[in-house]
Amino acid sequence: MSRSKQRWAWYFRVGLAIAILAVLGLVPAAYGAGETELAAPALQAVVKPLRVEPEKGYVGTRITLTSEGLPPARPVELVWATISGSYDTRVSSENVEFWDRTYTPRRASLGSAQTDSAGRLSTSVQVPEDYGEMHDLIAVVDGQDVAKGGFAVVRNATASPLDGPTGTPITIEVTGLGWTPFASTMAVLYDNAYVGFLSAVTTQGTARAQIRAPGPVGAHTIRLTDASGAVPYLNTEQSPRKLPQFKFEFNVTEDAGPPPATLDWPDDGRLVTNAALPRTTASAATATSGATARLEPSAGPILSNATVQAAGLPAGASLNLLWVSVIGNRVSGGWNLVQKPLGQATAGQDGTLATAIQVPEDLGGWHVVKLVQGEKVLAEAPYFVERSLVSVTPARVKAGEVYTVQVKGIGWTELDNGFAMLYDNAYVGYACGFNSQGDVTMNLVATGQPGTHLIDLYPMLYRVRDHGMGPWDYYLPQLTFAQDHPGLALGYRLPAFRLAITVVE
Repeated sequence: MSRSKQRWAWYFRVGLAIAILAVLGLVPAAYGAGETELAAPALQAVVKPLRVEPEKGYVGTRITLTSEGLPPARPVELVWATISGSYDTRVSSENVEFWDRTYTPRRASLGSAQTDSAGRLSTSVQVPEDYGEMHDLIAVVDGQDVAKGGFAVVRNATASPLDGPTGTPITIEVTGLGWTPFASTMAVLYDNAYVGFLSAVTTQGTARAQIRAPGPVGAHTIRLTDASGAVPYLNTEQSPRKLPQFKFEFNVTEDAGPPPATLDWPDDGRLVTNAALPRTTASAATATSGATARLEPSAGPILSNATVQAAGLPAGASLNLLWVSVIGNRVSGGWNLVQKPLGQATAGQDGTLATAIQVPEDLGGWHVVKLVQGEKVLAEAPYFVERSLVSVTPARVKAGEVYTVQVKGIGWTELDNGFAMLYDNAYVGYACGFNSQGDVTMNLVATGQPGTHLIDLYPMLYRVRDHGMGPWDYYLPQLTFAQDHPGLALGYRLPAFRLAITVVE
């Protein structure tokens, strides 16, 4: 070996020895005169075991935490390691794209305790409502982690009531639903027919849904099973992940006739109504005008009446009111924004305006009304066109005959471009209303024995990319739409339609 190579080998061995001593905290602040200072890293406090009993259980379980060798007679913060879930959506003037589910790690406080004079900790806490699977429990003293343990949240499910006439609403609740791929959804089956899927992305692992009980009179089986990509996964016994499955029996007591048609709307507390949210059809053209505008009310079905209220307009300005929408389809030719005249109005001398409009028959979702002076847009006011039922005709029909379901206000984005249909809790397919400008008219065939037959139309996802979280199929009934639909965070108020027909002899 040459002297140069020997010298570099010696430097390497000395450097390695210094690095080892530095990690052990056995090297001074500077190594030798004129040498580069090697600051020794601060030693981390040793994290002690935090014993958790029991080590797994349901949300709400009372668990005992014990540890020893901790700083004596000190307050201890008890921390639960978890995540926050959300949907990654991309809003533009022409569309809303659904990209993925995202989860961000965070810590939540479970309260505080105190070590005794010998440094022992003994306390109990309740498992919070959270996602399933393993969570760290951490004892923190003066901002330093001093003890750590773990607890596995196990899935649990309930269904209620379990008897009643045809059409009875059945509430299903699952706690401890997971967040990882293949554990983040469950499928609901009714007499072996696929009803739809449960999700809990934004609801911290708790899924709540309501289905209805179709006949005939007698016992019916409800199953909650694993769902790979939101569809039922049937050989769970052979899965590498052994997750609980659930079965309930519902007893239909009588057929008391078809229940009235209703729309079940999302939970108000889950709907985000922030005016600053990005909206389809909106632009930045009004940023420098100084004028503001809003619609009252700001949401409703087609042909509703609303009032345009504005301020900061030029005194006495003559204005054109324009409705901004979209026309086209996804199959051929694409789509583009269009403007429809709503009429004219004149601002007062104080720069304010209050004038009535009628919402056009159009696509559902977010639109804007523009206030235009000449060629200049002075203000925009957003309006959400809600879904509405036109008719189910005929309501009484023989098996094998055609009946028609018509609804209005279907949107065009990936969040609201259609809905998924169930017939007696069996998934039939989907419909979309983009090309027909918000109208969906379905000509369907009645089947089954004489009596009441239920039709449910659920919000769905028109397209899903899911780049990071694994597969999640689309066009499927999202039974948890009322609390966990991706559109809720963007102000999309999408209902489930509860309809029925009577099959006669």
